[in-house]
Amino acid sequence: MPKSRPVLRLFRDLAYNAVPGVLAGAQAAGLLFFLNPKLPFGPLSFFRASTALAALLGLVSAAVLSLFTWRWPGRAQRLLPWTLTLVLAAAAVSDWTHASYFAFLVPKGINVRLIKAAIWLTVAALIAFYTALLHSFPKRRYGRGSVLALVLVSVASVSVLLERRDAFRPSVRPEPLASMVVIDPGPGLMVVGLQGATLDAILPLAQQGQLPFFAELIDQGTHARLSSFSPPSASALWTSVATGKPPYRHGILGDYVSSAAFLGGADLRILPAGPFFPRGIVPGLSFRPFDARLRDSLALWEVDAVLGRLAGVVGWPATHPTKQPLAFAFSDRYFRGDFSVAAALPPELAERGVLFQVGYGELDASITTAFGEEVPLAVLRMLADDVWRESLALFLLDQRQDLSSIFLLLPGLSEVSRLYFGGYAAFQFDGVQAAGTKRSAQIITAYYRHLDSYLAELWARQDDPKILAVVSPFGVEAPTGWRRAIRALSRRPLHGVFHPTSDGILFLRGAGIQPGNFLSDATILDVAPTLLYGMGRPVSRDLEGRVLVSAFEPSFLARTPLTYVPSYETTARVPPIRESTTPSTEEY
Repeated sequence: MPKSRPVLRLFRDLAYNAVPGVLAGAQAAGLLFFLNPKLPFGPLSFFRASTALAALLGLVSAAVLSLFTWRWPGRAQRLLPWTLTLVLAAAAVSDWTHASYFAFLVPKGINVRLIKAAIWLTVAALIAFYTALLHSFPKRRYGRGSVLALVLVSVASVSVLLERRDAFRPSVRPEPLASMVVIDPGPGLMVVGLQGATLDAILPLAQQGQLPFFAELIDQGTHARLSSFSPPSASALWTSVATGKPPYRHGILGDYVSSAAFLGGADLRILPAGPFFPRGIVPGLSFRPFDARLRDSLALWEVDAVLGRLAGVVGWPATHPTKQPLAFAFSDRYFRGDFSVAAALPPELAERGVLFQVGYGELDASITTAFGEEVPLAVLRMLADDVWRESLALFLLDQRQDLSSIFLLLPGLSEVSRLYFGGYAAFQFDGVQAAGTKRSAQIITAYYRHLDSYLAELWARQDDPKILAVVSPFGVEAPTGWRRAIRALSRRPLHGVFHPTSDGILFLRGAGIQPGNFLSDATILDVAPTLLYGMGRPVSRDLEGRVLVSAFEPSFLARTPLTYVPSYETTARVPPIRESTTPSTEEY
């Protein structure tokens, strides 16, 4: 009998050490349902998710805490109130931060309820902390009342999550009235996305004469800093640019959507960040890119199709699988090696588009010379990918003179800026003359010069009247403060940083655009309504941005009234798209 006591004590201590992990798992499950309001929510689904996560985090908790308690009898029991306090406090902080960080990715109603849950968890953490403190200094035995209080606080913290989440009722927008729109052709539109572009690089380089076309855009057009929102997910933000709606409305909430086996294979569009959801060790999670089937709003090229106009898109995120009616479409996955029928339309173009692919070892010397003698492999790969998209877009433009609009995304600058913008900023703004910063400045400058040259060629190819929009929903910054210290310690001082405060860019030039104009107050949600107005299209009332009227000349504003339709989701196609608008293979 005495020999069994150590074994019983071991199992008892393991149970004590597992309890915080079990509570953390329940909190993580609650947060999971808050961040994914489209998940079917009920007692059974919550029990299923919390059981899986509680078992996982309970095992982790038992293993970690046992390292500190197994040699000291009674320590696990004395430590339990403090670990429960820590879990409750961490859950409160997690709910507060998630409500802020994902504010644009979840409906406002669910965000408010998450904040209220965080308030209650904060109170629960304070109660647990006060109880643990009273019994630790000096050491006092926990009575039945204290134990009951800790149990009730822990159970109540989970009940609050259930009650707050169950109280959410998604707002139902009234069905927009059906409408019919008859439009004039309007100017042709070219939208070029330069992922990661920033005015902090463009303006000084243009002033130095390095970017002559951008200098023309500044002098003869309108430019602006675009305020963005967190998190800086490329797919979500580019879709907001194209739809004029925040992510929680258009449905593209990140770069990847996950499928959870512990929820019966249900899709999780957002995963909690931080220690409460260690996605790297959660079994049964599979990931796939967000695609057009998960997008709930029309993009600008689809609006053109609704209005009976021809549009084309090259490389934009969340466009796979491509769908009619468009003049042509090459999804972002196409440029990652997916040459299937779903990746490009017309289908016969999938084979033709591959012919424009350039290997990084096949780049023309006129392009690579500006980068120096030994160009980093990562830069060559990004450059080759952009050149593929660029040449294909020019070819399609030449073939389709009847296009109303084209949307082209060039992502290479983003990766190059991530690798070298910190060194560029140190050389350009701080005067650091080290070899690494000088080399970084050369690479960043050369990449912007390449993009400048391409934009000039694209502008020259299109006939008047036309509008060119150069846009990026987020920019890059040099690391500062603690980020700079971390980069220095990790031997990555030359890297750039992407975060929610990194402003994007917008350049407009062409028919009706005010020359020499700077807009100080613009957001990425303003791009879509502004472009609709510039093309002479009615603006949809279900867009959340506004028309940047100060971007247009007074004469254009005088002759172009600002008109609205309830929604393009219910707008009739007038005139209908002709059957002959999709050319045969021979025409290409």
